Amino acid sequence: MNHVLASGLFLTVLVSASALASEDQHNRSQGINHEPMQQTGKTSMKAIPLFDGVAKKVDAQNGKVTLTHGEIANVKMPAMTMSYRVKQAQWLESIHSGDKVRFALDKLNGEFVVVQIEAVK
Repeated sequence: MNHVLASGLFLTVLVSASALASEDQHNRSQGINHEPMQQTGKTSMKAIPLFDGVAKKVDAQNGKVTLTHGEIANVKMPAMTMSYRVKQAQWLESIHSGDKVRFALDKLNGEFVVVQIEAVK
């Protein structure tokens, strides 16, 4: 009895694995990839546009930068001057008060965060 039960279980697992492999092969042939997206380190996984601004104050110790900028459409923000947390504080090592910058802003956990920033030379 146990031999019959074990054989039936083995057959069920084998058929299930075969069906999954077949579905995966079909998906790949159709250009469907269920692998997770890789983060590039500069931005979040979704494409976020860059905007022009001016760094008014840089607080690298606390990971914040005050920016004057135009409208930021992706987060529905009008032109203003505001202090933002920066996703990675070390980015601020190359930013100084008065620098023109290109930056990306996103809303993470209910807070506006600079997810990319670079000085414009």
